[in-house]
Amino acid sequence: MDSTHMNMARLNLGSIDLGDHDRDWFVVMSKLGGRSTRANLSSVVGYYVRRRKEEYKDILTYTARKYGLTEEECFQRLLKGDDLGEALEGFSEPEPTISDEG
Repeated sequence: MDSTHMNMARLNLGSIDLGDHDRDWFVVMSKLGGRSTRANLSSVVGYYVRRRKEEYKDILTYTARKYGLTEEECFQRLLKGDDLGEALEGFSEPEPTISDEG
């Protein structure tokens, strides 16, 4: 294993559910691109995170304010699966929207 892969964080998702059409096309597209499905999935997820990160930063900021947390506290709690606590009483800021792209 080269040093690049040794430093990468791992997220083992086991398997994911896709419809037959999407699964078949993903396998074919991966093979046509000369990549394994695992490598292609890693690339797709990385692209998704980079593309959508700013949108989700807005939602993180909103969520942190709603629960009286710093953005870092909110991020770490969500990352660890911890409870965010109770929303601040009287918090009425409109929730940011997530686009329909996923």
